[in-house]
Amino acid sequence: MTRALGLVLLVLLVACGGPQAPTHNGYKGKKPRPWEKPKVVKLEKNAGKSGFELHYGKYKRARWLAVDLPGPGNLTAQIDVTPSSGTGGPDEEGEERDIDVGFEILDGKSFNVLAASGLESDDAHDLKKEHKLENLPQGRYLIHVYLQGRFHVADIDLKVSFERGEIPWKSDFPNQVAFVGPLAAIPPLDDTPEKVERKRVTRVSVKKRRGKEEVKEVDPGGGGGSVMAEISDTQPEGSGGTIITIAAGTGDGLENGLSGSIRGVRNSGFKLTGCGPTTCRAKVKAPIDDVRGAGAVLIKLRAQ
Repeated sequence: MTRALGLVLLVLLVACGGPQAPTHNGYKGKKPRPWEKPKVVKLEKNAGKSGFELHYGKYKRARWLAVDLPGPGNLTAQIDVTPSSGTGGPDEEGEERDIDVGFEILDGKSFNVLAASGLESDDAHDLKKEHKLENLPQGRYLIHVYLQGRFHVADIDLKVSFERGEIPWKSDFPNQVAFVGPLAAIPPLDDTPEKVERKRVTRVSVKKRRGKEEVKEVDPGGGGGSVMAEISDTQPEGSGGTIITIAAGTGDGLENGLSGSIRGVRNSGFKLTGCGPTTCRAKVKAPIDDVRGAGAVLIKLRAQ
């Protein structure tokens, strides 16, 4: 009888005690390290946001997030808390207070706490909290949001923003320079007429007049020089030779009848025909396969 009465009392005590507080610490795993894999809040146009639920009983006591600053500047982080369950206990006047959600910003390398709010802060039990840090160096920063009580459940809206501060940024030239537009095409072969230094030659003519020798000096002037040009087209010729089109014409100082040859090809001597302002044609004895592998001709200019 006594044992039965004790069991009844125990059941009554458990029933009257209300919901049982979770006995765990609010984190999953034996040795949780959630700060090692934070959710990254990406900045788009220097702003970002994230929404999530904190539920102590479901092992979601805290959330770790990260934000990467693209350069030195000011970081602002805000949280908006919407409680779903639990209170912060009575205040001095006996009224129930809102739950408190802890809110910290840490340096991503040293893990030093740069800003924090909790039960002992002036903004304790506030449903909206904000931290603003100025002139931070470039790099990663961690945001830690966590519940204070075991019965607490809340939805959190986090907003972050970034702006340049007084610290000058390092130059990232030329990463931000626009791509250069199309440039003028340069021919693979130099088609500039070759400059030829004219050597003055003195010819001596000896004539006899009235028994005396008369010496006459004649200066005929210089030679012509040469022009190098590309082969723009090749066509087979019926006798096994090749008809070539040269990418230079009368506008480049060429004319019908000038002699030339294909550089590095045997049996490639020719005379120009059909010259126009920009092209000339010629026929060579060399086979077309040898001509296609060359690509350039050398043409001798007439002496002036």
